[in-house]
Amino acid sequence: MSDKTQEIIDSVKCKLMDKPLSVSEISEKLKINWRTAENYLEILKKLDLVKEINIKNTRTFFYKDKDNYFDLPVKNKDSKLISSIYFKIKKTCLDLYEKEPTKTQVYKIIWKINEELNLGLPVGWYKYGPCCVQVYKGDKKEDIKLDNNQINLIKSITKEYCILDNIQLQKKIYKDAKKDLYETKEDLLEFSSDDKTELNMILMDLIKYAPQDTIETTTDFSRATLLLGWNKTKTVFDTFWKYITMVVFKKTLEFYYGNNLEIYLDEKIEEAKKEAQLDITNLVRSNVKPK
Repeated sequence: MSDKTQEIIDSVKCKLMDKPLSVSEISEKLKINWRTAENYLEILKKLDLVKEINIKNTRTFFYKDKDNYFDLPVKNKDSKLISSIYFKIKKTCLDLYEKEPTKTQVYKIIWKINEELNLGLPVGWYKYGPCCVQVYKGDKKEDIKLDNNQINLIKSITKEYCILDNIQLQKKIYKDAKKDLYETKEDLLEFSSDDKTELNMILMDLIKYAPQDTIETTTDFSRATLLLGWNKTKTVFDTFWKYITMVVFKKTLEFYYGNNLEIYLDEKIEEAKKEAQLDITNLVRSNVKPK
């Protein structure tokens, strides 16, 4: 592949990171002819870096960022800001505690910064609480210069959060953010008695705080838990919780992606739902003898 070809392909990718585009829109933005734009988009399709959807009889191309959660793209300017924040978090943690931060710590720190400074970055809530779409790998560079306000806040929050282990930090964030669903999850994970009344109350809260789209599966899980006991249903909890929080993740990222999220997440959510329902059904069948 020539340097010129690679340059154009990189330009196409950059444009698609900001928003889905048609062949004509790519052609216009890059000042290349329609057929050339189509050819480069076809190359990206073969590399599984774009997904083509026909919207109102227009071929529309969505960028798939393989380095991000669920292949979701992040706008160029936001990606550079996130990378720079990651870089500063890592440097601060190394300076303060002589250790690299965990992914959990980094995601909670950038969530707090995002909230405090109203940066509008794509940070949603997933399995363990706040999670940035752009994956932290510890290899990011300082792409842009952060201002003093951003730097001081990063230092302050990193100092507070990186001294806590992952579990302590998760619980703190759930409480601080008043996330009832996640606090209920913790109550369930810590449940260790034979008190069915207490267990029933936790499960009722789980149903109460679960996203409306997931009520059926959450109710099935709760009934299975009351029938078989928590010690048995905890074996399928991870599958169940993944499905529930994928729905939460989608809802908490709608501000950034709008309806485009459906292209990236709906199929995966449906697969997660089927997996959770199958695990719950199989668990009940294997533990309840037919009459």
